[in-house]
Order: sequence, then structure tokens, then C-alpha cells
Amino acid sequence: MVNKDTQQNDKKEEWCSAEALGSLFEICVKGQLDSSWSDWFEGMEVKLLDNGKMSLCGYVVDQAALMGILTRLCNLNLSLLSFRQVSPAEKQQKSSQKEK
Repeated sequence: MVNKDTQQNDKKEEWCSAEALGSLFEICVKGQLDSSWSDWFEGMEVKLLDNGKMSLCGYVVDQAALMGILTRLCNLNLSLLSFRQVSPAEKQQKSSQKEK
């Protein structure tokens, strides 16, 4: 039998750890860099897409860090195509699809 208090504590710890990571963002640019640039972009995952596009996906702790990433992309002459914050529900849905 599972204790309700334990379940609530687990959910609270999960929420707190996700909150500490910041918000999840996906940035798409025109141009490509290899995955070795991940550290330079605050550890965001670098995915090469079709047609010379690239996607950066990862947690950003605050607005200053986000502006730093966008500035670096601009300084590399990579054109911003799209930028969005991924909702927790969408993140959870993508995670469950990967597990299947």
C-alpha cells in the first residue's frame, strides 16, 4: 500500500527539481553547428534538421541566460526561425512517447 503523504512528497520534489532547472525552450535557427557547441549554448541539446536548419532544446534558468543564448546565435550569424517555451504537459507527453 502506498502512503498518500509519500506520493505528495514525491510530486513536490519532482516539481521543485524541475523548477530549479528553469524553463524548457526550443529554438530553431537557419544554419548548422555540430553537437560540440552544446556546452557553449548552456548545455542545450543541438539537433541538426533538414534544409540546413538546427534546433536547440534545453532548460534555461532565467531571462538573462536566454538572452545570452540568443545573442550567441546572433553573433554566429544564425537566423532565428522560431523560439518557444515548451509547456510541462507537452514535455511530459514527449517523454512518454520516447519511452514507448
